[in-house]
Amino acid sequence: MFYAIVVFVLLSCIVFQAFLFMEHLQTKQKLASIDEKVNTLDQMLKKLFPLSPPHGATENRLEAKDLYVRKRRSVTTSLKSLENRVKVLETRSHRENKSFPRDYLQTWRGRDGRDGRDGPTGATGPAGPAGLAGPPGPPGIPGTPGRDGRDGGRGLPGPKGDAGLSGKAGIRGPPGPKGQKGQEGQGLSGVKYVHWGRTSCSGAAQVVYSGIIGSGHYNHEGGGSKYLCLPNNPKYDRYSDAWQGTGAIYGTEYEVRTFNPFTTSNLHDHEAPCTVCYVESRGSQLMMPARNDCPSGWNEEYHGYLMTAHYDHKSTRDFICVDREAEHVPGTNADKDGALLYLVQGACGSLTCPPYVSGRELTCAVCTK
Repeated sequence: MFYAIVVFVLLSCIVFQAFLFMEHLQTKQKLASIDEKVNTLDQMLKKLFPLSPPHGATENRLEAKDLYVRKRRSVTTSLKSLENRVKVLETRSHRENKSFPRDYLQTWRGRDGRDGRDGPTGATGPAGPAGLAGPPGPPGIPGTPGRDGRDGGRGLPGPKGDAGLSGKAGIRGPPGPKGQKGQEGQGLSGVKYVHWGRTSCSGAAQVVYSGIIGSGHYNHEGGGSKYLCLPNNPKYDRYSDAWQGTGAIYGTEYEVRTFNPFTTSNLHDHEAPCTVCYVESRGSQLMMPARNDCPSGWNEEYHGYLMTAHYDHKSTRDFICVDREAEHVPGTNADKDGALLYLVQGACGSLTCPPYVSGRELTCAVCTK
């Protein structure tokens, strides 16, 4: 449907152009015919009424001259009317032919008319009065900047001004090069730790003294809350052998009947030994709970299992790290209680599980640096 409409519009345009073209040809033919008739009429008038009447017709000269003037005037009026008509037709033809190609219309152009005669040159008129001065023109475009002048001579120094305010601190610069190593000092002050469950020290550590683990009774509500490493050879000062009912300290027994993770099998109800050790080349010590190794850069002295008092007993105790190769005090297998050591298990809830596991015994490590 769209293509049919396009074809119809194109055909209509072609027909309209052909109609305009035919009308243009007819107009050209009419103009040529009128031009030919005008030329013929002009020739006839020249023959009938010459500008110089023949000799021998002196008596009719005035009448002929008057008749010639009237005919000439009538012809001139007709010529002017025809010229105006031709101009109108040419204007209309020019408007109608704008849609045609210029070269195409040039082919059907009629012959050119004759040039008219030049009129006489008129006399020069007098000079007119001088006109009023016009308003000032707009400002001109600025010119290019001139060159810099030459530097002047150096002047005399002025008086010294007042000291200015201190400026802000600048941005911190990059670190300087590493300095030379200083002289070797006297060494670190050393570090001491308790080797719980053992009668000796490991590695390069020196034994300060050995002994047994002591603390308050598990069923007492008062007393101390820490485990102490009591020496094997106590030394008394002033004392009384009578029992005054004051503070008391007891030996400490292993309570590992239900589960014994240590390498020694017969630890239950035996008293636990201990040793105080000293490492001269170290300066710091820590007990790492829930790990059987040490952080990067730290030295492991030993590792084992975390132990403390029972959670249901009346008194509380701190947590200590007992060596996995724990020993016992010989001849102390009788169940005398006193202070007790139980393995420590993870209890999920406020303790995040995982990574911790409910009921699993926690390890530990003693580290120095």
